[in-house]
Amino acid sequence: MTGAGVLGAGGEPLLAAAPTPTGTSTGTPLPTQQQTVDADLVTPGLWGFVSLFAMAVAVYFIGRGMARRVQRVNQRARLEAEERAEAARAAERGPDSGRRGSREDPREG
Repeated sequence: MTGAGVLGAGGEPLLAAAPTPTGTSTGTPLPTQQQTVDADLVTPGLWGFVSLFAMAVAVYFIGRGMARRVQRVNQRARLEAEERAEAARAAERGPDSGRRGSREDPREG
């Protein structure tokens, strides 16, 4: 390979080097296209801070509400499991296991 480009099978260049642009007829090169940016114009400023703060507050309240709902669901599931376990224990003891002793109810007459 040479500086002129990629050579083909016969030695001829496949890609020729592009000429460099000049700024004037005297041959002075153009300045680079690098621009300096004012940092005050690029920063998010007050509205960026306000919007970020609003999103943070929203995320806080959404997370807090979600945590409460998860606790409520877990508590309901625990209570239902306890009720099912109690019903299973009551079924194992039999239908008359709820009564204590053989005394009759005094209200029945």
